[in-house]
Amino acid sequence: MHPSRTRRPATRAAAAFSVLCLAASCAADPGPPPLVEPQDRPDAVSEHDADNGGSDHANGANNAEEQGTNQEPANGRPQAQLGVDPVRAGFNPHLVGDESAVVRGIADLVLPSAFQADGTKDPNLLVGASVLPTSPDAFTVRYVISPNAQWSDGTPITGSDFAYLWRGMTQTAGVVDPAAYRAVSNVRVSGPGGKVVDVDFAQPVGDWRVLFRHLLPSHLLAADAADFAYALRNTVPASAGRYLVRSVDRAHGTVTLNRNDRFWGPDPAPIDILTLAAARDTTQVADQLRSGQLAFVDMVPQDTSADVLGLIPDVDTRTFPGDRTLGVTLSATSGLSAQARAEVRSLIDVPLLAHIAARRSTNVDAAAPTDPGSLALLHALAADGKVLRVAADAADPAASSAARSLVDVLNNADVPARIVANELPAIAARGLPAGEVDIVVHWRNDGDFADAPANTLASRIACPAETGRAGNLAGFCSVAGDELARAILAGDIPPEIAAERVAAIEHREALWVPLLRETRLAATAGGVRAAGTQPGQWPGGLSSAGAWTLADTVGRRTKIQEVP
Repeated sequence: MHPSRTRRPATRAAAAFSVLCLAASCAADPGPPPLVEPQDRPDAVSEHDADNGGSDHANGANNAEEQGTNQEPANGRPQAQLGVDPVRAGFNPHLVGDESAVVRGIADLVLPSAFQADGTKDPNLLVGASVLPTSPDAFTVRYVISPNAQWSDGTPITGSDFAYLWRGMTQTAGVVDPAAYRAVSNVRVSGPGGKVVDVDFAQPVGDWRVLFRHLLPSHLLAADAADFAYALRNTVPASAGRYLVRSVDRAHGTVTLNRNDRFWGPDPAPIDILTLAAARDTTQVADQLRSGQLAFVDMVPQDTSADVLGLIPDVDTRTFPGDRTLGVTLSATSGLSAQARAEVRSLIDVPLLAHIAARRSTNVDAAAPTDPGSLALLHALAADGKVLRVAADAADPAASSAARSLVDVLNNADVPARIVANELPAIAARGLPAGEVDIVVHWRNDGDFADAPANTLASRIACPAETGRAGNLAGFCSVAGDELARAILAGDIPPEIAAERVAAIEHREALWVPLLRETRLAATAGGVRAAGTQPGQWPGGLSSAGAWTLADTVGRRTKIQEVP
């Protein structure tokens, strides 16, 4: 993080303790994984019955929602409550419509990954991962899964989980950065218990370590990954991380994570229960930090959030850029030419729409405004009865508000337009490929685009798959662009040059107009500590919570005094 404002606590007298219990957590005691029959053939992918798995998942999701999070935990179980953004869609970090800082953090805590974001191999999941000296294709990577790796229901992690994610990422519209997965030609499972996975690549991929992050429990899902777009709509049905999703209460805005006692690694989570509570209002969050009810906050700030939280004694507050950018994608297949798309771009009032989407005037990292130009083509299309259809995910308040205001901007310029509200997966799978949508307002996982990974850049301009818009929502396809995507993915082009070339295509073809980069605010009241840190040191974000411990704050909780 790059703090813009920091307040260092000396000793947290008003520590976050109201939801923190006193007893130390016991070591995880994972049960033995059930036996799995060996694969008959090295190229066979072992999968469980899709119908049974889908039914179990649906029942689990319903039970989670009905149960809620209002039950008191058992006495003596260490717990902490964290303030986060509401989870408005599902929990699949691989879907553009679900992906967010909170969903990504939950995934880091509950789902296994072959390699971490920094490119380091997870020794808990993998015994090894290496490129084989010979391959039936461009090259082959062999993954060897730890014999002890298992899901929270006791089912072993196998190559079927790798195959499920590969199928989902290549067959589903609206997924996050699928280019590297689309370079895979086959996933072959072998070895005792299906623990050896050979991944064949049809084309060079320089950074293949970006693959197979956040594996999903294939034994509870459809064998052909046909359910990838909605399987995690209500919960994550099984975990292989330090935590599992115990319950989801949409009405109260809480997600409860329990320590996964079947986690087989050497460092189980020290805190038994993490309650993620929706942080919707600055005043409420401030009161809960003052009283110690919240131990940590990670949220999109409101206008006064940084000022209010920054004034609370002994609370460490940081504002920093997030990984997402809200922007406008213009479809290359709905009948609008590049020149017509450029005319639409000239009408987009970037600072105004950024302000409307963010719902604040401070900490709005808006993109540069576009230059107004001629509207001759748009007015000609309007004369022929063309009405621009502007889509946004109905569950996303920032995208929806920006899309509705964009419709007003277009109509005020005598360019007929109307809103199309739907879920982003449906927009990507049906609306865009069928030419029923001209413009989409949505979040894109750009971060700092100049430093974007090769897989991200290649996904922006690679020709879309037949199954729908995956990565390249605009649907733009050219021989030169596809060749550039392959070269970027192979690592043949330096990252900064690759970013410049992709940005040049998106600008020349008028495919993408960034509105604002997400701004985030994090604060800690000192109630949790990261392993190996001193009291008062920053514990890291939600993704780090698997290593948090409770700070020594017993008996030092403050309360808001009521005026008699």
